[in-house]
Amino acid sequence: MLLLLTLAFAGCATLHHRDRDLLDSRGVSGPVYDKMMHHEPLTLDDIMELSRKGVPGPFIVHYLRPTYVVYKLSAGDAMRLRQAGVDDGFIRYLLATPSMYSPGSVPVWYENDPHSSDPYWENRRY
Repeated sequence: MLLLLTLAFAGCATLHHRDRDLLDSRGVSGPVYDKMMHHEPLTLDDIMELSRKGVPGPFIVHYLRPTYVVYKLSAGDAMRLRQAGVDDGFIRYLLATPSMYSPGSVPVWYENDPHSSDPYWENRRY
């Protein structure tokens, strides 16, 4: 019975073991870790924590893309993220999400190659 429960819960995890290892090695808090394990949207505070903990921006983008979350950042939000040390490239990604994921809008990069503009995938072998 214990084996069945273990297997059932193992199937709930959405992050690859190397991704979990990265989050563990950076000391990401339990609540943010749990959100990521269940592939839930991240708040700006969650993103700032990940950045403070040294989780690379491309890793966070790789996590966020399949969630299709739209971040409608105000100028104050962008400033807050910059002051928290979030990379400018990552902030540009957040600012672009309304046009990337709006209804009826398919990003050009997706039509050609789903990973062509994703730095996380640049050095990956298929």
